[in-house]
Formats: sequence, structure tokens, C-alpha cells
Amino acid sequence: VISCGSAGCLFILFAFLIILFFANNIKDRIVTRNSHLQPQSKAILTKIMLISDSESDWEYLEKSLNEAKTYNINNVIHLGDITQLGTPDDLSKAKAIFEESELNVYSVPGDRDLWKSKGIEGYLGGLGSNYGMINIDGLNFLLIDNSDEYEGINDVQWQYIVQNISNADFVILHNPIYFDLSLFGGKGMGEYSVEVKGQRERLLSLVRESNVKAVFGGDRHLFGEFADEGRKGLFHYVIGSTNSSRNLQSPNFSILTIYTDGDYYVENVVI
Repeated sequence: VISCGSAGCLFILFAFLIILFFANNIKDRIVTRNSHLQPQSKAILTKIMLISDSESDWEYLEKSLNEAKTYNINNVIHLGDITQLGTPDDLSKAKAIFEESELNVYSVPGDRDLWKSKGIEGYLGGLGSNYGMINIDGLNFLLIDNSDEYEGINDVQWQYIVQNISNADFVILHNPIYFDLSLFGGKGMGEYSVEVKGQRERLLSLVRESNVKAVFGGDRHLFGEFADEGRKGLFHYVIGSTNSSRNLQSPNFSILTIYTDGDYYVENVVI
């Protein structure tokens, strides 16, 4: 029989509860962090290809779109930096490639798409709308233009985001709004501007307060998944680059598989 004073027993009980708390917390992080990177044996509702940071590498952009057909995918979303410098010729070339693919291709601009295209006007003239809500097989994707790294999101788009985020299932943008500081530091939205950093924090709060399941960004040229520590069940993904030369990985894209029960699976595919 083991006996202890009241103070000693209380200390032992307190220590046990602390250990139990951290053990459960660690277990939860292990279980949930990569929970959407493994396929599930469930009925599939739809599949969508996600590509990013092509940067005028037309060969690999076309290869990616051709791969979509092998997966029987009809809908593609490009997450920006479609071109290297945003020249009118490159924007026109991208539009032609999208149209020739005969796929439903949606896109948001990246910062490179603004460089020599007179700001967003060149993108609008070459590729169309820079933000909005698209519906694919009953799912709502909120496309956000956060490509301007110094001015950020204008008031008109902010109003649109606030009015529509409650109806969104997924969010698509170019500059990530959630950072793994150990790996990327502050690379993403707000990297160069205190004001835009404040916008990033506001946008992240709106996402956390909504029913959005996942946010997809690009820019980093390195695929990754990040569990949001501010809201359990919310995940952030960085889609890798299809560029064959300026890349931290081999050229790659991702396939978002959404199941009929609302669950989803993100697969990274090397071209």
C-alpha cells in the first residue's frame, strides 16, 4: 500500500493531468496534421486540378492540363504567377493555352502577373475576373485576389469577401495567409507591407469564423500542408510550381478530391 500526504497526492494528481493533457494534444496533432494527404475509400463527388506558379513555362503548363484529361478532370484552378512578368503577350499566350485545353480553367493573379501588365488591368483584359465565387458540382470556391504585395486588397473586394465567405467551402488565393514560421518565416501575404499584414490577419480571422474547410495558396514553389492552430479542422495548403527551372521541387500540381460526405483528399503529383 502506497500512502502520501494530501499535498503530495495533489501534486501527483496535478502532474498526471498535465502529462495526460500534453499526450492528448500531441496525439491530436499527429492524427490531424496530415489527415487529408491520404486517400479514403469513399464515394467521390468531384476532382479538381490545382496548379500554380507556371511563370511562362508553357511546356509544363500544357503538360499539366493534358494530365488533367488522364485523370478525367474537367475543372482546373490556377493559383497565380501564370506568367513570369505579366506582359500582354504572355497573358494572351496563357489564355490561348487555357482555351485550347477545352477544360474549365479558372485563375487568380499572382504578383508576377502584375509586373508589366499595368497592374490588374492587364490581367483583367487578358484573363478576365480576378476574384469571385465559382461553383463546381455544388461546392463553392471563393477566389481571392491578394496578388498586390504592397497595396493589398481594395475596399470593393473586401466587401465582396465579407458578404460571401459564409457561403464558401474552400478559399483560393495566391499569397498564403497562414505561415509555418519554422520553415518559411513570414513569406506570404503581408511580407512587404505592415498594412497588408493587417489585411492578412483580418482575412485569416474571417476564414476561421466561417465554415471554410481549407485554404489553398501558391507562391512558395514548395507543396505543403499546414493545420491551422487557431481552428481545429481548418487546413492550409501551398500548391507547388509547374515551372521546370525556378523550382524547389520537380514540377508538380495537386489534385483535390472531394467526397460525397464533404471530406477531401489532396494529392501532390509530379509531372
